[in-house]
Amino acid sequence: MVGDTLRNIFHVEIYALIGFIIFFTFFILVSINAFRMKKEEVDEISAMPLEDSMPEGNERYGA
Repeated sequence: MVGDTLRNIFHVEIYALIGFIIFFTFFILVSINAFRMKKEEVDEISAMPLEDSMPEGNERYGA
């Protein structure tokens, strides 16, 4: 039933192509951003889950 419905939709293959293009573009942009990060920033972000204290400005979350 679903297969018949999809076969009857005019140019249904364009949806898969558009979805792939959106995913691939997002993946490339995130990869470029990750490779362009400075080492200091990467070290700071990677240490965040290990810190015991909460950053300044998060008083409303309690600690």
